[in-house]
Amino acid sequence: MALFIYKYNEDNSEFIEISKNGAGTSPIQTTHNGTDGQVVEEKLYLKNDDQSLFFTNVELSATPPKMVRVGDINYPEAFINYKIIIQDEQPTESEWLAVESGNKVNFETIGTNQAADLSYKPFWIQVGIAPGTRVQTIDGVSLYLSAEANTIGG
Repeated sequence: MALFIYKYNEDNSEFIEISKNGAGTSPIQTTHNGTDGQVVEEKLYLKNDDQSLFFTNVELSATPPKMVRVGDINYPEAFINYKIIIQDEQPTESEWLAVESGNKVNFETIGTNQAADLSYKPFWIQVGIAPGTRVQTIDGVSLYLSAEANTIGG
């Protein structure tokens, strides 16, 4: 598959690939205030890097498919929440509230039978933790991308 996820580095005005064949060589990392609880939002991009392909049935989700339980916590609702929204502008609070944690999103077809679309497709992720979370590294959440690759002109 030639669909990859990028983040934009404002320091040097370039896109940096953060996913390559599921290797996780440059993971998305968020840091949170566990004492008070915190939500972090980050803008990412999906891009086709192959001029000979277009993609249909493009779906992006976080895995595991539901909220992740955080151990040793003061609140029974202590889960890591993660959400995805496809849009260019930062989502509003009400837009985030309308999305369930662990949601799946579907991108429109990327390219056509006549031409590949090599543009960056923006989307947002939101990762939130509850108050009272102890200091730890949690690395069990991944983005899962599935799509059907089609040959241009095929």
